[in-house]
Amino acid sequence: MFGLMRACSCNKSSEERELQRLHYCGTCKTIGRLYGQKSRLFLNYDAVFLGELLTLLQPRGPEFARAYLSRNCLALPRHDEIPMALEYAAAANVVLARFKLLDHAADTGSKLVNLAARIYSEEFSSASEALARRGFPFEELRTWMSLQFAREREPKLSIERLAEPTAAATRLVFRHGAVTIGAPPGTAETMAGLGTTFGEIAYLVDAIEDQTKDAETGEFNALSATGMTAAQAGELVATKRDAFLQHLNALPIDRKAKRDFAGRLESNLARFLFLRRRPDQVIYVRQRRGPCFCGDCCDAICCCEAIQWGDCLGSCCCDTLCTGCGILRSLGG
Repeated sequence: MFGLMRACSCNKSSEERELQRLHYCGTCKTIGRLYGQKSRLFLNYDAVFLGELLTLLQPRGPEFARAYLSRNCLALPRHDEIPMALEYAAAANVVLARFKLLDHAADTGSKLVNLAARIYSEEFSSASEALARRGFPFEELRTWMSLQFAREREPKLSIERLAEPTAAATRLVFRHGAVTIGAPPGTAETMAGLGTTFGEIAYLVDAIEDQTKDAETGEFNALSATGMTAAQAGELVATKRDAFLQHLNALPIDRKAKRDFAGRLESNLARFLFLRRRPDQVIYVRQRRGPCFCGDCCDAICCCEAIQWGDCLGSCCCDTLCTGCGILRSLGG
């Protein structure tokens, strides 16, 4: 997928770190078992996030087999040991990697990218068939992804229409994931909204990150094509971020998990949001990384009761030292 949900182990218990590892390594090992070792190169933090979400939404949490518990990367689970959440996340990861390769090949005409798509054709087909067996609307996904190239050549471009294929594809993946694992009624539509905003954020972030490179190579860039500045795109990212958090908050999962997921997104988006510090606000920054919004990094008393999340998510009025992040400096001060 897109890499927006890179996790950190800041101020987490050993049990929480182990569960985080089980999903990251577990998704990787599942890809290796189902789609071959070379497909593990496609592992993405966002697919891991999807697996974590689906695990939390299952009526019963998974039991991780010995191969998952092992820290040996070559210890792969048997087919009958793979949890449904990880099986789905692995298939979605591989399928979306294929579409990303094809989109990049269409943009650049790269022979190397086209070669990679051919080399992995069997693995891509296998993952597509796995989703289809679960009733995934694969043709709808294909239709949406095929629209990207056409949208980029429309006479009047808008960022909303350009982002729509990515948002729609992510909506399908998130929604059907909830259906596949038998999530509670109504959850699938909440996951659809979460996936939509997630895809929109991903598209905007890619456009911001790649604008300079795209200008040098002559590749299409949504900001350059629509005349949107990086600052304006950052404001739009912030709006989509707020919508994402609303959908996340509506999911029937543990509040602590919501805090963790929200903190991950906020931390990874910080450099795109052009954050500014209020006079009474301290945003702690981890060494050589972005702002830390881990949720638990500050004392519980540091956050205003009026804040919806009640956590350290950018509107925090912390005046205590962060105990888990290795403070380097305060952003904007």
